[in-house]
Parts: sequence; structure tokens; C-alpha cells
Amino acid sequence: MKIKFNWGTGIVLALIVMVSGMLVLVSIAVRQDFDLVDKDYYQKSITYQQHIEKVGNTAELEKKIAFELSADTLKLTFPNLGNYENIAGKIHFYSPVEARRDFSLEVKVDTGFSQIIDLKKLEKGRYQVKIDWKAGEVEYYQEEEIAVER
Repeated sequence: MKIKFNWGTGIVLALIVMVSGMLVLVSIAVRQDFDLVDKDYYQKSITYQQHIEKVGNTAELEKKIAFELSADTLKLTFPNLGNYENIAGKIHFYSPVEARRDFSLEVKVDTGFSQIIDLKKLEKGRYQVKIDWKAGEVEYYQEEEIAVER
């Protein structure tokens, strides 16, 4: 049996190729991970005005948090805003690549208003360091990008 190739056969073959291509693209799209979306985005949108105020407070500071990155450590030097014991908050390392690389820790400054963080447990890559902290009753927020290399 010989298949005769004409306009009708060409249209049917084109439709079959197009539908199978669409099915492949849909199956790829369904298997994608969406790590970049915050799980608590609704709560964050409600408290966004507080975040804006924290960023404004940080902009008013004469000296911001200084970042000193070495091969295995990150030294954060906080501005001297009175007593070092009044400084508290959270440091969040956010990886835009995947959510499992993210981690958080508490702000614990020493008498020199600095904190040294060991970076050996971080995988190689780019991170955003998000520091949400307060000194006394005033809250601040600062973000900086670092690259961990080994």
C-alpha cells in the first residue's frame, strides 16, 4: 500500500507534530519547581508598610552594616547605636537558585558591634543576605548580595 502525499496528508501531519509538541511542552511545564515564590506572600503583603518604614530608617543611618567577605567567613559590622546588647534580629541567607539552600540565624553581636558568620556550610553560589534587625525600639532592614566561592 502506497501513501499518497497531498495537501490533506500534509495538514494532518502538521497538526500531529504541533499537538505532540504542545503535549511535550505542557509535560515539561507541569514538572517545574516554583522555589522563587514565598510561601507566606499574603502575610508579607499585609506587613509591607512596616518593611518600607524599616528601609527608611536604614536610609537615615550615617553608617550602615558593613560586609567583609573572606573565603570562609562573613563579618558584619553594625553601626554603634548605643548598647550592643540592645541589637537583635534575624539574618536570612536567600538563594535565588533553590529554596533548600536558604537558612536563617539570629543576630548576636559582640562588644565591637560585629558578628562573624561561618560560610563553610553554604554551597557555592550567589546569596542575598537579608538582615532584619532592631536597636532599642527602632527597626531596620538591609539587604546585600554576596557570592560564596570555594
